[in-house]
Amino acid sequence: MRAILFGVALFCTGCVQTQYRPVVDSGVSRGNYEEDVMDCQSLANQRPAAGSAAGGATAGAILGALFGLAVGLDGDDVAEMAAWGAVSGGVNGAAYGTMEQQSIVSRCMEGRGYYVIAD
Repeated sequence: MRAILFGVALFCTGCVQTQYRPVVDSGVSRGNYEEDVMDCQSLANQRPAAGSAAGGATAGAILGALFGLAVGLDGDDVAEMAAWGAVSGGVNGAAYGTMEQQSIVSRCMEGRGYYVIAD
């Protein structure tokens, strides 16, 4: 069970990629959209979402284990709580990291003169 949960957590952290393309006002043309969005995506990749996922998984595992111990569990039960915490923390961390990257791309595009309609 733990190996499956750990595998799911690793799979989720490995899937995080920035290919976010913000919706911009088509009437605003300050430059080459394709080049600008690629530059902004490259900038966002300097803050990898996988790092947030790994940090979330680590924190989740620790909190899960501590919670298991606090409610009186021991042995494999504590390990299962830690595994559940790792998966939950990893997924939440990946989501946060992805949102952070999207925000970086949007702000970068706005800084280049585009009017970002939707994040």
